[in-house]
This record gives sequence, C-alpha cells and structure tokens, in this order.
Amino acid sequence: MREHTVVVGYGTKGRHAVATLLGQGVDRREIVVVDPQRRVIDQATRDGLTGVIGDATRTETLLRAELPTAGKVVVAPERDDTAVLVTLTVRQLNRGATVVAAVREDENAPLLRQSGADVVVTSSSSAGRLLGMSMLSPHAGAVMEDLLTYGNGLDVVERPVTRAEAGHGPRECADLVVAVVRGRRVLNYTEPEAAVLQLTDRVITIRPA
Repeated sequence: MREHTVVVGYGTKGRHAVATLLGQGVDRREIVVVDPQRRVIDQATRDGLTGVIGDATRTETLLRAELPTAGKVVVAPERDDTAVLVTLTVRQLNRGATVVAAVREDENAPLLRQSGADVVVTSSSSAGRLLGMSMLSPHAGAVMEDLLTYGNGLDVVERPVTRAEAGHGPRECADLVVAVVRGRRVLNYTEPEAAVLQLTDRVITIRPA
C-alpha cells in the first residue's frame, strides 16, 4: 500500500475519525487500523477496514501496517503517554506523512508537537469550550456541533483554488471561505495577505453537506 491512512486506536475518537474520512470519499480499502485488542480489530475488519493487532509503539507493528509508505496517520490511543510514544515511532519510520494526534489534556499537547505531530487536538478542552459556548449561546453551540458532524447540515471542506477564483478575493468565491492555506501557513480570510487568492492556494470553506 502507498499513500494510505493509518489509524492508531479504534475507540470513540478513532472510529469517528474513520467515519469522517469515509464521508469525505476516502476508500475504506485505503485505511489501516492498528489496535492492541483483538475484539477492536475484529470490529474494524467487519467495518471493511484492514486491521493490524499489536502495540503501535513498537516498530514491527507499524511496519505490518506499512507505515513507511503511508500518507496520513491518525494517532488516537486511550492514553496521552501512549500517543507520544506512537508519534515518536511514527516519525522514525516516516518523516513525510501528515500526523494528526489526539490528547486528553492540554499540558501534553506541546510534547506531542515536539514528538512530530503536525496537528494536535485536545479532546477535553475542546469539549469544554463547546459546553461553555452552548451554555452562553445554544444556537452557536448547535452550529459548531453540526460543523463537527460530517455529512449533516454544514461541512468544513478544504479544496484547491480554481483558475476562475485566482486573482480574486476570498469573499468572491461561491462558497464561504474562512481561511486560506498558503504553503505551510493558514491565513484568516480577513488578513491582508489573503486578500488576493493564488492558484497554488487552498481554501477552507463552509458549504452545505
């Protein structure tokens, strides 16, 4: 396999990550799940995914998942210390893959980034912010929950800039642009640098599901 997605951990976070990938059109045959529990891997295979039983902190386990040729890696084990060790092992085997890792506590997020994760999602603080927002503004909370549920209501989508859009501003696009990805930088659509779209840019948009 090449340019496939490896998902480490198939608990609640891992399953929802896979569901989102499938909703965005990723072929389930291109997803490999790694988990130490046989019953979890059995569920993954029933879901049509490739399963690898083993400890993802060990090189031999990740080699069985063909991680060196993977394009994307989701790190979603139950423990934060495991997430750090998995990320370190992933980066030893694959420097180029996009690595997205989940942690429970904010204090562990910097360590995940230092270990090589490109994006770190803190589950406890994210849930807390959503709870607080929902208390202050139930409608805003409902919209955020909708955005987090792919394929229902509104979706957040990243796509390339079209030739027709190049040279124009983000507000002139047909869908609602909230950010511009230029190289490795993410620009808010209100920033002066994002005022004119380039053909090599990507845009993050909100559109109907």
